[in-house]
Amino acid sequence: MEKENKYPKRFKFKEIQEKWIKYWADLKIYAFDKDRNDEIFTIDTPPPFVSGILHIGQYLNYAWIDFVARYHRMKGDNVYFPQGWDCHGLPVELAVQRSYGISKDDRESFLEKCKEWVENNIENMTRQLDELGYSTDWEYVYRTMNDDYKKKVQISLLDFYEKGLLYREKFPIHFCVNCETSVAKAEVSYQEEEGKLWYIKLPIVGRDNEFVTIATTRPEYMEACVAVIVHPNDERYYDLSAAEIEIPFTNRTVRVFNDKTVDMNFGTGVVYVCTYGDEMDIKWKIEYDLDEITIFTEDGHMNEISKYHGLTIMEAREQIVKDLDKEGLIEKIEDYEHNLIIHSERPSCRKPIEYLPVYQWFINVKDFKDEIIESGEFMKWYPEKQKQRLIDWAEGLDWNWVISRQRVFGTPIPFWYCKDCGEIIPPIGEDLPLDPVKVSPPVKECPKCKSKNIIGEKDVCDCWIDSSITPLEISKWREDDEFFKRTYLDAKVHRPQGYEIIRTWLFYTLFRCKVLTGKAPFYEAMINGMVAGPDGRHMSKSFGNSIAPEEVMPEFGTDAIRYWTAMGSLGDDYPFEFTWIDLQTKKPMSNEFILAERQKLLESKFNKKYRRRFEQLIGASRFLTKIWNAYRFLYLNLNKIKITDIEINTKDLSAIDTYFFSEFNKNLDLITNYFDGYNWHGATMILRTFFWNEICDNYIEAIKYKFYSEDKQTREISLKNALNLFYRLLNISSVIMPFISEEIYSILFKKYTNLKSIHLEKWPIKYENISEELAGRGKLGIEIMKFLRMNKSKLQIPLNQEISKVFILTEENQMRDLKNLKEDIKNTIRIDELKIVDKSLENSIKEKPDLKQEVKDLNISVYIFK
Repeated sequence: MEKENKYPKRFKFKEIQEKWIKYWADLKIYAFDKDRNDEIFTIDTPPPFVSGILHIGQYLNYAWIDFVARYHRMKGDNVYFPQGWDCHGLPVELAVQRSYGISKDDRESFLEKCKEWVENNIENMTRQLDELGYSTDWEYVYRTMNDDYKKKVQISLLDFYEKGLLYREKFPIHFCVNCETSVAKAEVSYQEEEGKLWYIKLPIVGRDNEFVTIATTRPEYMEACVAVIVHPNDERYYDLSAAEIEIPFTNRTVRVFNDKTVDMNFGTGVVYVCTYGDEMDIKWKIEYDLDEITIFTEDGHMNEISKYHGLTIMEAREQIVKDLDKEGLIEKIEDYEHNLIIHSERPSCRKPIEYLPVYQWFINVKDFKDEIIESGEFMKWYPEKQKQRLIDWAEGLDWNWVISRQRVFGTPIPFWYCKDCGEIIPPIGEDLPLDPVKVSPPVKECPKCKSKNIIGEKDVCDCWIDSSITPLEISKWREDDEFFKRTYLDAKVHRPQGYEIIRTWLFYTLFRCKVLTGKAPFYEAMINGMVAGPDGRHMSKSFGNSIAPEEVMPEFGTDAIRYWTAMGSLGDDYPFEFTWIDLQTKKPMSNEFILAERQKLLESKFNKKYRRRFEQLIGASRFLTKIWNAYRFLYLNLNKIKITDIEINTKDLSAIDTYFFSEFNKNLDLITNYFDGYNWHGATMILRTFFWNEICDNYIEAIKYKFYSEDKQTREISLKNALNLFYRLLNISSVIMPFISEEIYSILFKKYTNLKSIHLEKWPIKYENISEELAGRGKLGIEIMKFLRMNKSKLQIPLNQEISKVFILTEENQMRDLKNLKEDIKNTIRIDELKIVDKSLENSIKEKPDLKQEVKDLNISVYIFK
């Protein structure tokens, strides 16, 4: 019965995964040994946002991180591999409002429900990471919503305040009126959009029936116009110098200014400056000391200043265009494609951004651009090309970091301020973390103006304020000095992440950690691309194009998914592909059909008419089957041939064995070099090709007959050699495919080692004392076997059927080698009579062969007689 259980035809991944997940946890196989007295390799893992479920694109991120941890452990590094959870953010608040029907105004109850929702999601996502074979040490886990984490965040903000880098100011900042919060520049981007360009005539004061025409994509800003600007060299408008322009629907006039930054080729060459339509408006407002008129509310409506009070921004646009047209002030309207700035960091939003002048908290980052670039240059980048993203972002930065958000569930900003003079009041001696809304200020009156009107800040921190100290959290900064020294100051800290957050997570972490500790945090960074969904866009739950691992796990298992992730290339996007199959015809659907019916197909994934076929995972499964079949063959023979160990002496290897052991050495060098550079794709391709094409198709076929030899020593040595080589390949495979590797190890190899798990094994080393001359002879034998096998097929001779006779003709200098290989060739190819003949005797062969062919590369001629 035991034998039956260990010899299933198929790799039963479901029960095997459950078994080893529990085993690894119970025996603490992946525990961090903090008492080891050597250099630590720290992995600063990206804390996933607690959305409730990881999609297949995120599995790539975390599989790659796990590859790093497993490989470095095998290389002998003391790997510190903690895990965190990014808990705060607007999506949590929206989900809680939706799920529980509770208002943010009921602050305490709302916060409790946020924590409850987060904990439920963490439980599910932890299960997913376990199913992925994620080898983190779950003893080292953090949550950004926990008090110990928030304490570190607030300590860091006090440090920035004391250094004079944190301040509160009213300034026009990026504001998402859909999410009703400020956003940092790194959270926005431009999106092309088809729109309109309105040509609007503005009356010139003191000149009857004379107008200047401006072209704008935002007519709703009309009431906030504070200046008109033209280029000083634009001959069309020389007469407008210092003129006054009447603004429709207001009782105001504005002055015309000259400025060389005006684009004379856009529209009419006349620009109207509004507070605030874009960043140029902000610059011009400051440069010319213009008035500031705010007409939008934080929820995207027109305020009480506006004639259109209460309308949404888009409703106001529609109405003001109608009113301007009634007044005869619309000259023309053109279709116009332009770049619209949107809230891109949150894919479910992607709504236009406004520039609203509101009081916010800022951190001075502009003055540290050179230091951030220097920290980036200090690191190793995999791939190197991604470093330029950081440099370009830093060099182009012209705004300081807006760190406050108008939300509830987040780390409180730990300051009070004087409502009358704006003086910031930090906590003095209070226990952190604290919420200034709940805690009384440390002073009775403002130390600057003596006002008693002191307000506790109700805004919370930007989530990047939380996550930009992850290296400090995991190293117990300001908590355990010795641990901090060993896991941060003296450690090699590895940062794995996607390229899309280089300008946020990586940029802010480099900045904050260097300011707070004096040391650039990272030794190296591994950058992955993004996984594309079936619609070609980056996979995201908010786009509705994500594939949950649960949709493919039951059919393929974890190792197949991990293998798929390993085939992605460093720093490049990677598609998750599948084809829709018509279950009646068994044929794939056309691209035209899929495009036309995409939404219906995505909505009915498991209907009876169509089914998805995951070609990439099917290919991965075939490789796993190949590994499993090789194991089954070796296990079957191990039950027949009793051996006490798998140690070998390379001096006693045959030519065939020597060739494959030599090839293993070469491939091990290549794989190791690829793994050292985190090129999982290159390494996995070599592993697959060598294992499938060389080991399974050639080596096992070439030595298989020895397992049935009457000579006991031949049987034992052959099996030992095969097991030893297979074990080293299994060790390599364990980085990518941990479950099948552990299962095979436990059955075939555990009894020969003192290790509880293959994942405690070291990285394999090369075989020593390999004769390359003998390997060359072995290669000759294998090439002849491949040639004969191919022609056996051409002659339609079944592979398990004997060929009656084969003559191999060669030069005298190769005769001895071929005679030594004769038994291997004869038994592998199944030849009844094999003759090695000197080429000079070719004319003596009188029989007519079924196939005669010269093989110049091998310096032989072959005669085959069926």
